[in-house]
Amino acid sequence: MHDVVFKTTAGSTLQYFKCGTGPIMIVTPPAWGLGVSYLQEALTPLEQSFTLVFLEPRANGKSSRPAAPEMTCWHIADDIEYLRQELGLDNIPCLLGHSGGGTIALYYAIKYPTKVNQLILSNHRLDGFDDGKSMKEAIVEKAKNPKMHAPLKAWTTSHENLTDEGFAQVIRSFLPIYFYNPDAFYRSKELSSLQSVPLWNYQTVNGADREVHQQEAELGKVTAKTLIISCRADPVCTPAQAMATQKGIRGSKLVIYDECGHFPWLEKEETFRDIIDFLH
Repeated sequence: MHDVVFKTTAGSTLQYFKCGTGPIMIVTPPAWGLGVSYLQEALTPLEQSFTLVFLEPRANGKSSRPAAPEMTCWHIADDIEYLRQELGLDNIPCLLGHSGGGTIALYYAIKYPTKVNQLILSNHRLDGFDDGKSMKEAIVEKAKNPKMHAPLKAWTTSHENLTDEGFAQVIRSFLPIYFYNPDAFYRSKELSSLQSVPLWNYQTVNGADREVHQQEAELGKVTAKTLIISCRADPVCTPAQAMATQKGIRGSKLVIYDECGHFPWLEKEETFRDIIDFLH
């Protein structure tokens, strides 16, 4: 695993990790503080077929922190463009984003449509999409499982004055609701052992005063061959968002897994098969 830090043309600093062999796949995590370690753990099976380049978005890892107004997913998409330039790529062969990282990757495909060939959105959030009804239905369903009661309570805990370590503890407490089977949470060492998550990132990326773009209206700009992965037991990035994205991107493919939550590779072994089949 190569760890690289470089200066962008805008003067900021970005970090990325590189491993594997084959065509390049750039991987983007959400920017609110998880970083790329959980995806490095998750995507190991792809290293035999692809050169994986994991980007630490601004304010994550060793990447420099910008001013708060520049921590929107719209702005962070430019970090992918800086990375493309750093790698000397005319086009990105494949761009994969998970969760909020999918939001960032989708913005990149909207802003730089000629610079990405293939796009994979796994459990992505469609920025500006009103999904309150589907999210509420998902939570009502999860509340039927007694194992979800404590995580659901933790999910509503205020974190305004927490330390980064305290915030990580709250996240560990509520992450089981992101799964169909709450015990599947412990299959990820990286997620289940989170020690510190920068609260500043979360507050700026997801804060009530953040600038919100309406992604749905711009989906027609995407020209990349696109695979969208969604899961019916995902309470935050629901199939409703995935279906709206699939409708807006011409020729895109949508896969929805039953009995699976926000991290499909931990609950559905066919996840990697579907990704590789799509790319090949």
